Amino acid sequence: KRPTYFTIRDEEGILWFIPLSSKIDKYKKIVDRKIKKYGKCDTILIRKITNRESAILIQNAFPTLEKYIDHEHILSNGKPAKVIESLKEEITSKFLYLLILKKNGINLFFTDIDRIKSIMDKELKETSYVHN
Repeated sequence: KRPTYFTIRDEEGILWFIPLSSKIDKYKKIVDRKIKKYGKCDTILIRKITNRESAILIQNAFPTLEKYIDHEHILSNGKPAKVIESLKEEITSKFLYLLILKKNGINLFFTDIDRIKSIMDKELKETSYVHN
């Protein structure tokens, strides 16, 4: 059941997981420090998701494949958790911005996304080869 992630599917079929945390006070302090130091914070967003404040940890994003997903996050009403479109766009925009920064030599991700993505790409190619 835990943790919960926001996912973005790229054009290659890889899912990018962006962790969500309920530790709002902890992450608000980090966001405040980053804003004081840099004037902004693109790595962590504090937003409401399904009527609860969540820390959206873009800095902790990592790639994976759909086969590794155990289940969707289901709400008490039996429906999958959804993010409103404007927030989906904001998260995606910040994530893509961090990918661009990384390409330009500024890595703000905590995980080794290149190594993990390479493994996922290899698995996709092997799966594709087996099915062809």
